[in-house]
Amino acid sequence: MERRVITIRSWIKGTVFAVTLLLGGAMASAQDEDPELAALLSEERQEADRMRRSGQLRAAARILSEHLADDPSDYRALLLSSRLEFDEDRPLKAADQAERAFALAEEARDARATASSARALIEYHLELGKTDLAALVLERAGAALDPEVDPRAAWWISRVRRAQGRREEERKLLAQGARATTDNDWEKLLAKARCERAAGWYERASKTLISADKAVRAEVGRGEADVHAELGSLFFEVYREVESSTGNRHSVADEYREALRLNPIHEPALLGQLELYQYNWRRRRRSASDILDDLLTLHPNSVAVQLAAAASALDAGQLPRTEFFITAAEKLAPNRREVRTERAALAWVQHDRDMAGEILEQLEAEDPTDGRPNREIGRHLCALYRFAEAVPFLKASVALDEYDSEAWTQLGRALANTGEEEPALLAFYKSKELSGGRLDGWRKNMRLVLERIRDECVVADYDVLSFVWRPDAEAVLEVYLPKFYAEAREDLARRYGFTPSPTRIEIFRQHQDFSTRSTGFEGFPATGVCFGPVVTALSPLSEMRGAFNWARTGFHEFSHVIHLGLSHNRCPRWITEGLATWEEQQRDPSWNRNMRRDLLDARANGAIIPVRELNGAFRGPRILFGYYQGGLLCEMLINQHGFGPMVRLLEAFDRGLDLDAAFGEVFSSTPEEVDRDFLEFVDGKLSGLRMEPRWNVDRVRGSRLSLGQRRPTNEGEVEAWRDGWLALAWASWQAHNRIDAEDALRMIKDLDSVPRELFLRGEIALSLGKVEAAEELMRRGIELGGDDYRVRMALGVLALQARDQDVALVEFRAAEAVFPGFDDPDLSAERSLWNLHTARGENELAMEARERWLEWNPADFEQRRIVARWHFREGRFEESAKRFSELNDIDPFRRSLHKEWGRALAHANRHREALREFDVALLVPAGLDADLGAFLEKPPSEEVVLMAMVEIGAEENQKLDDVARARLLDELLGLDPAGVEERAEERAEIVEWRAESQQALDEASSAQ
Repeated sequence: MERRVITIRSWIKGTVFAVTLLLGGAMASAQDEDPELAALLSEERQEADRMRRSGQLRAAARILSEHLADDPSDYRALLLSSRLEFDEDRPLKAADQAERAFALAEEARDARATASSARALIEYHLELGKTDLAALVLERAGAALDPEVDPRAAWWISRVRRAQGRREEERKLLAQGARATTDNDWEKLLAKARCERAAGWYERASKTLISADKAVRAEVGRGEADVHAELGSLFFEVYREVESSTGNRHSVADEYREALRLNPIHEPALLGQLELYQYNWRRRRRSASDILDDLLTLHPNSVAVQLAAAASALDAGQLPRTEFFITAAEKLAPNRREVRTERAALAWVQHDRDMAGEILEQLEAEDPTDGRPNREIGRHLCALYRFAEAVPFLKASVALDEYDSEAWTQLGRALANTGEEEPALLAFYKSKELSGGRLDGWRKNMRLVLERIRDECVVADYDVLSFVWRPDAEAVLEVYLPKFYAEAREDLARRYGFTPSPTRIEIFRQHQDFSTRSTGFEGFPATGVCFGPVVTALSPLSEMRGAFNWARTGFHEFSHVIHLGLSHNRCPRWITEGLATWEEQQRDPSWNRNMRRDLLDARANGAIIPVRELNGAFRGPRILFGYYQGGLLCEMLINQHGFGPMVRLLEAFDRGLDLDAAFGEVFSSTPEEVDRDFLEFVDGKLSGLRMEPRWNVDRVRGSRLSLGQRRPTNEGEVEAWRDGWLALAWASWQAHNRIDAEDALRMIKDLDSVPRELFLRGEIALSLGKVEAAEELMRRGIELGGDDYRVRMALGVLALQARDQDVALVEFRAAEAVFPGFDDPDLSAERSLWNLHTARGENELAMEARERWLEWNPADFEQRRIVARWHFREGRFEESAKRFSELNDIDPFRRSLHKEWGRALAHANRHREALREFDVALLVPAGLDADLGAFLEKPPSEEVVLMAMVEIGAEENQKLDDVARARLLDELLGLDPAGVEERAEERAEIVEWRAESQQALDEASSAQ
């Protein structure tokens, strides 16, 4: 096409020169040229526009600049040039060119060009928030913009009327545009679909957009990004991640991807992707932050992108970043309603109530029926977990516009997370009623889970704490949870100097219900969430039964109740999560988040998250690392400054200080200085660990060019050069690319060997089955002063294969020394040691290794039970009771646990606690007892069954021996008859031990 354009351009110039001679030097206008030339020019302009719409902006600009160089009055080229300026985020220059095109088209009495220029100029003025200027364009265009005939006119005039707050006129215009004929013009069809959508005619809009797609494909042989982006936006609005009734998913993401395939820089498609990924955190193909980075790179001066960046930053609590983008948007569009709304939201978050109120008053005066400003402030406050503050804004929003279904959804969210679940349900019902057929996956999921809570759970009140749980589990849970949470509340309130308001704690049997109640979607990778006055937590009876510690979850979440209450939900999320993670280990050192290997990897790869960006980790794939790093940061700050300043930090956020001001006031430090201190702190944490990091292969490969192929002549640079090639070799090997790894090793073959190199060569040799060579290489590395956990474990396994248990013991112990509590059970030194000691008949050593494993694994039920029983057999009853208590923190629904725990307590002369456990042993419903293996849908409690037995007849019941009574009981419970005698004996023992404990307690009381 480039060659064709040059040929036409040369021909045009020659023709113009000839015309000039004929006219005696008078220059002819491009608009007065002959029909053939006009057709050629039109073809070039059309090609330039197709290039623009496919993202080839420079190529399009070259064509148009030549047109305008030859004829500055070519208003068609001027209009297209204005489109280029707008696409390149220069709306002021775009408006200037469109104004010139408009004036020239009017002068030439070209109605079609006048209408096109007017529509473009209106769009640019509205982008800049210049509603008055847009209205003046309408007056000047007059009959050229006919909404009855052209849906494009109807669409842009309706946008002006909406900006003016003239809603009734807007609705009439949309109806006109939806009814207008389009003669198979794809641009008219697109505008018609926009009118239909805005009027609430979603199915018609979808069909019209499909027609537009067919029309443009017939015209140019390819799709159009604008059409696919509009389809994606329509599908998102109507379906919001809900399957259609036919079972087919209207793929929002696919439409946006197709738009970006057609135009890789298409701003509406990228903005749509951002909205989609922010709405549904489960989408992992990309992260919302990556999409936003693309937008800021491609469209840094777009008002829409600046607004999206400001909103995203505010939701994450990044106030300086929010200020930056709002200020940038204000420079271009200070009067735009969305810009002023974001300014009001930031002002409120920063405690400038006067400014927020003044802006809202102005916005309401301009349009008394627009509830969106209040809605958006409420939505931001919900994102910041400031739900109580959000409620008044959202109520104000629905008062201004009672038909705004999204405002009702946000109001339901705020009410639910302040514990007002019945009003929340009513708000969700209202939202659905007003949705006009639009679905909403988040709203639907939240409504269903709240209905399930209402219908299937009971609420138990304990003074300032209330619990929501399933009734079949109540008999056991009420023994432990109220006391546990009350003690946590008292302990934390005393240390922080803050007593929280009443708290509602919701316990969920199914993880999907917990996740949905907490985030709106299934699959959230956590066991508890705190909204301030409401805590959601997973039941020990959930699908994760035996794999998590409910007490650790409860303590973590209740510490949030204190943090969020003390700061009125105004502290950055990483700080409250970090403090809660730190609090876990203060409560019990074994409640650690064993992510030291992830920390090692992050440090090596330069992936430690700066504190300014740490909030973003909680909205992406690094959420678990965010918890861990937040905990370490709080540990470092407390080590440096003491605990008191952390309380003052929360108070500073409550007063409205941002991160910089709060850090400056409390620590006399900046976030960047904290980052530097933290790297030193991390190095200290990792100083005793010896293991090759898992390298980010893309990052390491990116540094390959800077390494150079030749050894540096400066000897001081040789070590860094070798380390770089070794990192590349390890990264390639870890990516299963042996050839690249060996190529990288060849680069340093002339240097003296170092341990890291030998360890890698050993791993490669081992993978090729060269066992002797591998062992020799690894041992040489150790002899040179190196050490590595995986190497030690490999040598231990090789020794076992050679039946040399003594060497294996040495290697496994060495592995434990360089990385105690390694997080992979299949590669655990402690587990290898206890298995080996067990095989050697060294039971005490095996048990000690188990206990060391338990120090790093707070949710390992079976190994704790083994250790608890071992302590009991050895007469260490207090130690045994402690381990049984830890078992109860994992799964309290095991009768055998309470029986054995009760025995340990009784032998430790803790008879009152022993009685409690014997009672619970009889309360555990058989259908919920994991040891019995009976998981009935709605199992009757044993209390219910015992009452049924009484009704059979007390006299008859007394004649039954223990086995017969157990058989009758099991029959009523629906249990397998096998094992009835053992269960009968167990029940009889519990009753007997309970009686003994009661007697001992009575005797002790008498003696006193």
